[in-house]
Amino acid sequence: MPKLHQIFEESEVFSQSMTGFALYDPETETMLYERESDQFYVPASNTKILTLYAAMNELPDTLPSLRYAVRNDTLYFQGTGDPGFLNPNFEFTEVYDFLKSRDEVMVFTDQNYSDEHFGAGWAWDWYPAAYAPEKSPFPIYGNMMRLQTEQVALVQLNEETPVKPKFFERYIERDEWNGEEIQLVKRSQRSNDILYTPKADTARQERNVPFVYDNDLFVEMLSDTLGREVQYAESVDLDFTDTLYATPADSLYKRFMVVSDNFIAEQLMLMISEQQFGEMNTTRGIRFALDEYFDDLPQRPNWRDGSGLTKYNLVTPHSLVMLLEKLVNDFGEEKVLSYFPIGGVRGTISGLYRAPEGEEPYVYAKTGTLSNTTALSGYIFTDSGRRLNFSILNNNYVIGNNQMRLEMQKIMEFIKENY
Repeated sequence: MPKLHQIFEESEVFSQSMTGFALYDPETETMLYERESDQFYVPASNTKILTLYAAMNELPDTLPSLRYAVRNDTLYFQGTGDPGFLNPNFEFTEVYDFLKSRDEVMVFTDQNYSDEHFGAGWAWDWYPAAYAPEKSPFPIYGNMMRLQTEQVALVQLNEETPVKPKFFERYIERDEWNGEEIQLVKRSQRSNDILYTPKADTARQERNVPFVYDNDLFVEMLSDTLGREVQYAESVDLDFTDTLYATPADSLYKRFMVVSDNFIAEQLMLMISEQQFGEMNTTRGIRFALDEYFDDLPQRPNWRDGSGLTKYNLVTPHSLVMLLEKLVNDFGEEKVLSYFPIGGVRGTISGLYRAPEGEEPYVYAKTGTLSNTTALSGYIFTDSGRRLNFSILNNNYVIGNNQMRLEMQKIMEFIKENY
């Protein structure tokens, strides 16, 4: 029978990659196989496993959604970073209902936000990409506009509802197709101006486009949404002693892990910082989490954002398999598995690692993908009845990501059948 080492060594795919791998048996507390497992690799969205563990430890089950103070006839409020407000991926209404029901003059301040709107090391040309919305103190609509396209001779914006929220209709300008432009809609780099180009096509879909976030835009959007004026104050000399707890943390954790929602991951790190220090700052939140929750890992991660979009993040496979075990020990296997994509069933691995017909799923794992980077870390259930933790991180290759994923599937199948 071939050995795992032999499979790696004879693989033409892995020979073109820098690959680290760790396979850990929690029952015997031993490493069953290691391949450069103490070397650092870019983990891409495997970074979200760190974010998940930190958030589950630091944040309550129902998240603080805003903090407020009432003085005379005025309600002053500030955000906590909660990404759930009017986010179309959820049906949370508590914050909206609270603000809508208030009779006071409403004043928003973001004096507790001390961060940039993009993460360290993010590529500048991601500004219109749906996977990289801007971070903000009080997210609204997931910090994205959603352009509705439909087939009417030419693909064009829906005339009745071209964009959601409707507020952004004022930014849309029609452009004529020059025969070369391949983008149906595009946003200006430094503003929210949208050009759309009707042209022959068969696409019919919703185009998600992040908007440029600033204080004036936020209060204008919130005023439009609530149907009443909301004012902005750069700073107020008040203690925000009242808190509205509204968003179930469980719903956010499932979404950002299963579909790899970068926006939620980033906002959770801001919430951790706000919860601990009263200030939203990703770097401060990460430093706190590293010292408080990850000091016992074999190698301390170089951790720079919540989502894994930056290649500044570096972590070892050894540390990841131990972190996976910390998750299970602290929160229970059933709960932890409910947050992970499932091979052949759901999330980012619904098309891979499928169990044979009639068998239960055997891979529960978080994916990670950037250019020249593919990662997979999680739990594998073997035919012998064992639950093992694994982490495989691949960097610095020039072949396609799908080739790497298919080769990783061979590894998963071998472990399932032989361990």
